[in-house]
Amino acid sequence: MENLQWIDDILKVRRGGLREPAVNTECCTKRETLSEGCVAVIMELLAKGAAKNGCLKLQKAAEYFMNGSQLPDLSFEDADEGTVAESLAEALEEVGKLPEAERDFIKKSNCVTLGMALYICAIAGRAIKTADIAVSMNLEAIRGELGAFDKRLHELGRPYPGQIESAENVRRITAGSKLTTDEGRYAFGYDKKPRVQDAICVRATPQTHGGVRDIFHWCVEQVVKDWDGRAHELYRTEYAMDALATALADLAHTSERRSFRLCDTRLSYGLPMNLVPDELGINYGFPIIQSTQAAETAELKLLALPAAAIKRTDGPLAYYSVSKQFELIKKLNRVMAVEILMSAQALDIVNAKIPEFTCGAGTAAAHKCLRGKISMMDENRFVAPDMITAEGLTADGTILSAVEAAIGTLK
Repeated sequence: MENLQWIDDILKVRRGGLREPAVNTECCTKRETLSEGCVAVIMELLAKGAAKNGCLKLQKAAEYFMNGSQLPDLSFEDADEGTVAESLAEALEEVGKLPEAERDFIKKSNCVTLGMALYICAIAGRAIKTADIAVSMNLEAIRGELGAFDKRLHELGRPYPGQIESAENVRRITAGSKLTTDEGRYAFGYDKKPRVQDAICVRATPQTHGGVRDIFHWCVEQVVKDWDGRAHELYRTEYAMDALATALADLAHTSERRSFRLCDTRLSYGLPMNLVPDELGINYGFPIIQSTQAAETAELKLLALPAAAIKRTDGPLAYYSVSKQFELIKKLNRVMAVEILMSAQALDIVNAKIPEFTCGAGTAAAHKCLRGKISMMDENRFVAPDMITAEGLTADGTILSAVEAAIGTLK
């Protein structure tokens, strides 16, 4: 993900050191309001492209916005890049009159579609790292078996780059954990003998998350090739965005399945039903929250359908493929936020029973970050505010930042 570092740098500058929210909360595929960070990436590409093609006034206008001035609002309807390019040209005209050739360059450069695609890649990269945090918290909550993440399995047995990275992340996040040991499992009281392996949605995380990583890196390469090659027909970007959507849908699906298991005593290795620590009474716990997560996952899978299966035209549908990603990633962050929220609840329950058995440094940092904003649920309450807060902490990279501050940058 190092090839997207420049985008992260832009986002930090625009937010005074804070991470840019993943997507505007009003964003959808029918009417997009691009976030400030996304517009900044588009401006950066436009300034670079203008410089290479001798469009000096255009370069100056783009750099004017990049150097601290307020970025223009870019809103548009349907899948029409020309509308956005025209809005962008009008905003740049406020800095200085552009020659017709330079104004025409804005549309021909495909800077809007490719800038949006690179921005999507940047926030997708953060989401992929966050998915490793979510599974690590879940793994600690069920006192899981770390053998499936052993370095030898992935670096010697099946040496695929993404798989190796994911397994390493989970090992680092859970490093020092006493919950993921036989001693911790026996102390909790459910396990009576060594656990051989956990459910496939847990133990196969390196393979599933790793496959998403491999697609992600390939996707970034394709978008960069279209930009560097000044491609007029963005078929490469279209296919890359469609592939990324499918991969991220897999990420959401496995997260939802892991969360589902936390609500059932038999599937969570002894956690109370519905994650309710005391008598049930009228406290129904987390099933409604988890069913909302399942609904978001189902809608996300519809968004993952290839652009060509939804819209028929004679040309490439790269712009439409990119546009869908904004809503898709918003839903992915919601899905992961629910897993993190439920895992935190489960960790509190486990900690209350066996407080002497601590979790890993990375997991502890994520849990502390969440609990700084959301208290444990020990009785019925209106949960929408909790879910919205958890989504915000996930989407804007706050939880990821807390973990990386504790254990270093994740891969």
